[in-house]
Amino acid sequence: MINDINSWKIFDECPGIALDSIYPVSKRAVCLIARNKIHPLLKSDFFRFQGAIEMMQGLDYHHDRFMTTVNQLAEIGLDDAVNGLQIVLLHEATAYLNRLGQFYYFLDSKFVQQICPTTKSLAPDIVSFVFFRNKSTAHRSIDKPDKWRPESPHIQSTQAMSMSSIGGRLFEPKPGQTHDLSSVKSAADAEKFEREKWSKCFRVFQLIGHPQGFINFSPERNHPAIMEQAYSILVQILK
Repeated sequence: MINDINSWKIFDECPGIALDSIYPVSKRAVCLIARNKIHPLLKSDFFRFQGAIEMMQGLDYHHDRFMTTVNQLAEIGLDDAVNGLQIVLLHEATAYLNRLGQFYYFLDSKFVQQICPTTKSLAPDIVSFVFFRNKSTAHRSIDKPDKWRPESPHIQSTQAMSMSSIGGRLFEPKPGQTHDLSSVKSAADAEKFEREKWSKCFRVFQLIGHPQGFINFSPERNHPAIMEQAYSILVQILK
């Protein structure tokens, strides 16, 4: 009874609106299960789905917080508050990856795999970025090395740096944008350059030691695909 969706007040937040038109995607997921209350799995295993949806809500929350901070940085240029705001980005990206890890273990669970063994193929970004979470945010490889795939002290230290305020900050120009340091000729140019990098570039976190060599993660760039993949898994399970 406690694990039956009908024992709880779950309702359609967007009645009459096509699911694919509902944003954010975590709200779409709430509507999905509300519209499928008669599904046997929601009558026997509701908490599995509710937990997955709350993970998705967490991903939307940390992405939105990340973007709010990025937009602040795009306004203030070289202000004294910049360093503090950049640390906020680190915390939000770390929290995002940890929520991502939770969703990965939902899709990798025996419950989900028995119903839909192909879920990992539906979520390539989630599967790829969980490596980042396992090496740098859930715990750090420098603190808990992988005994099955040992890494050098240099790799472990570099992985520890990837989500730290110590070290370089990586930016990748957005499609169609350029951000050229050679254009800086004055103090005013430098301030403009610093402001514009937040709107013209993605803030990127890089982890080396990935099976592909390295992996770049940007909450701004990667979030839309991650959410669509997470939602597609719920749809597949409830078919």
